[in-house]
Amino acid sequence: LAWVCGANFWHDGLHFGLSTDWRINAWLPYLFPFFSSPWMWYHEHVIGHHAYPNVDHKDPDLAHAPQLMREHTSIKWRPMHEGQAQWHRVLFVWSVAVGIGLSLLNDVKANLKLSYNNVVPCSSLSRPRITVHILGRMVYIFLMHVWPFFAFPLWKAVIWATVPCVLLSVCFMVNTQINHLTNECAHASDDTNFYKHQVVTAQNFGNDSLFCYYFSGGLNYQIEHHLFPNVNHCHLPELAKGVKRICERHGVPYHHAVGYRDAMERHVAHTVKMERNPVS
Repeated sequence: LAWVCGANFWHDGLHFGLSTDWRINAWLPYLFPFFSSPWMWYHEHVIGHHAYPNVDHKDPDLAHAPQLMREHTSIKWRPMHEGQAQWHRVLFVWSVAVGIGLSLLNDVKANLKLSYNNVVPCSSLSRPRITVHILGRMVYIFLMHVWPFFAFPLWKAVIWATVPCVLLSVCFMVNTQINHLTNECAHASDDTNFYKHQVVTAQNFGNDSLFCYYFSGGLNYQIEHHLFPNVNHCHLPELAKGVKRICERHGVPYHHAVGYRDAMERHVAHTVKMERNPVS
């Protein structure tokens, strides 16, 4: 439920596409602090990723955990990357990506270094704002990971403090990694046309499936979302019809996977390719 609410409301709100009232877009995301603080999400996702999808040293999403996973040639190959496509490796990374990565480590590093993943500059917050920001993160940590140990027996507290975050993180990763990190999209680019670049570096999936649409919060229309990031996802299916026609007319690749299974297979094939030593 947390994932469905986040995907369908939190994401649109942070793109200022949930309401015509800016205050709703600005404040509603603070009711869903599970993924990331809205302040950090603006830098990582709205400013960084959407402006430079799959552009090396500019898209922060390419280097979240370079020591563990290599999904782009801009990431230096390490022996650790061998076997990165093994299901237990992927499951581990995907299980901690949100609860530990996005919500905590990336947040701390960005505020200390004033740079998100070393590619998106972050402005320094005033003392009152950084105080409120830290308090907000502490409240999140307490409610999600500490409070259960005061309210439940140990075995139940461990489950309460870990399982929801793991499930949320896996849902997040499933619905985000398959949209850009495939053999067709990861290294596609167009230096001459911003909108063409948005198209060729993204992949739609399950456009004929209501389950894919609602479970992904419209992220299965990734191409249209990147072309019209401030448009609520309820309009993307209609926009997709025109976008696809224009792409066909001008010979622009319009990547589409049949559904989750097809999209995952394409992503795994890319992960397998990227685990190999490029100089061997």
